[in-house]
Amino acid sequence: MSDIADRADARIAAAIASGINLVRNRPTLLRDGHCHFCQEQVPKTHLFCNADCRDDHQRHQDALQRAGISPSPAP
Repeated sequence: MSDIADRADARIAAAIASGINLVRNRPTLLRDGHCHFCQEQVPKTHLFCNADCRDDHQRHQDALQRAGISPSPAP
């Protein structure tokens, strides 16, 4: 017979597994030589031209997610 601690432990484990699945299945940005926010040309090793574009892209993606729109991996 399970007690309150066992049920809480099971709920915590399920929440952790769900979070891990969300992160693993998140689309990733591909390095294509262009900033993913402003489309400026960048070295092939970069995703964004600077920290401002990176932060703006993240804010935009967060706003899409809050609005219930699936964020896209690339603009």
